[in-house]
Amino acid sequence: MWWRDILTLDDRLAKICLGHGSSIDETAIIESGATLDTSNGPIFIEAGTRVCAGAVIRGPVFIENDCMIGNQALIRGPAVIGTEVKIGFATEIKHAIIGNRVSIGPMCFVGDTKIDHDAYLGAMVRTSNQRLDRQPIRVLEAGEFVSSGSDKLGCWIGAGTAIGIQVIILPGRVVPANSTFDPRITIEKNLPCGHYRIRQTLEAINTEGVS
Repeated sequence: MWWRDILTLDDRLAKICLGHGSSIDETAIIESGATLDTSNGPIFIEAGTRVCAGAVIRGPVFIENDCMIGNQALIRGPAVIGTEVKIGFATEIKHAIIGNRVSIGPMCFVGDTKIDHDAYLGAMVRTSNQRLDRQPIRVLEAGEFVSSGSDKLGCWIGAGTAIGIQVIILPGRVVPANSTFDPRITIEKNLPCGHYRIRQTLEAINTEGVS
């Protein structure tokens, strides 16, 4: 179950990291002004990855080969980031599992979330991870809603899905694989695979004679 992968990530990383210090591959590029904070856990960065100036990474975090962590990005562990992932300017990643070749645009928030391979998130996408009433988040399993037991849970974004600018995803949702969500949609419920957009009506206002 996808949400259990998120909720147990801290424990699984702790077992993997037990007895190991941080490791930065010699071919990784850590630009001047980037911060690697290992006070809460180690940081592993593999070959060919670039961490740009102003980025902050707080362990425990695994970042695989050939990634790009943009300027002013913040990654708060526990987090696992696959190969060839691009994370844009001022994006925050918190408690997340990110698959290979995922692209996340600038000024996004990805919290307590799982993203499968080859997904694309445009600028300012938000994964909401907490209910306003602070109650445990419910998820849909086998046609029924069940409690996750946690008041912090984001979403699961399926492989190959493209999400447009300023899309908001409510807590506990599953975003279907190989789908497209045009800009400024709020994903309020689990939906079947497809292409979704918002209809809008523009009205021209006659302002003649208005001072």
